Amino acid sequence: MHTSTQGRGRGRGQGTTESFDDGAYDRFRRMNPPDFIGGPDPLVALEWIKSLEAIFDYLKFADQDKVSCAVFMLVKAARIWWESTKVTVNVRELKWDEFKELFYAKYFSKEVKAKKVKEFLELRQDAMSVAEYTLKFKEGCFFVPFISENNKDKGEHFLRGLKSEIRRDVHMSKLITYQDIVERTLLAEHDEQEIEKERQLRRQAFQARGQGTSTIVRGGHKGKGKMEQRNKPSLPSSYTEQPVCPKCGKPHKGECLVGSGRCYRCKEMGHTTQKCHLSSN
Repeated sequence: MHTSTQGRGRGRGQGTTESFDDGAYDRFRRMNPPDFIGGPDPLVALEWIKSLEAIFDYLKFADQDKVSCAVFMLVKAARIWWESTKVTVNVRELKWDEFKELFYAKYFSKEVKAKKVKEFLELRQDAMSVAEYTLKFKEGCFFVPFISENNKDKGEHFLRGLKSEIRRDVHMSKLITYQDIVERTLLAEHDEQEIEKERQLRRQAFQARGQGTSTIVRGGHKGKGKMEQRNKPSLPSSYTEQPVCPKCGKPHKGECLVGSGRCYRCKEMGHTTQKCHLSSN
């Protein structure tokens, strides 16, 4: 038995001719179905339809009850669309697939679908993480069922969009299912991140060792200082182990006497090391 439900659902349905089983409506409302307000994002529209279909399948609804319940969840701009659309159809005999066709013509047009298909077919990981890329891939699968419904094609397309170094690691595993490929891709990304961390640590260690060596560049020619450094005679280990003086650039301990006019040997003023009285001793 079907009864009119005008005025039900927070004031929805006013001026409409939709009708359905009161028990069906009550069971539907207890499932907390989502509203739909409209908008330009086709993924939102598609998700709304799929969320309702999950409820309809669980409740084993008849076709007419599906349409009647769905229109009660249309609000704001979407409700305005339905009020103008329903005058062109026989609402009492409208099938669920026919309602979806009307709905998709408005919120999921052929032009929008073609754009989404193109984006999916050209999807590449680039700067995205594997998790971000996987989410974009899953969203795109809604629009390209001829790929997403074939497990092999789905896995191969997913692989094609990955960064080359990650794709190489996954190819070596010879995986078959799409889910296995996704899981292996996440592991491959983690491995690549660990390898890069080790490279950075090695670079930092190399740079730290290089800071303890002075390089003399003469004549303004790049690279000459490196040649002079390679040609220098090796110094005793006791000499090289001394700290490098920031003033003169040579390794020694204590105060730097360069430019002070003092003898390097006796530390007194007025003569050089060559004329120091200690030199004859």
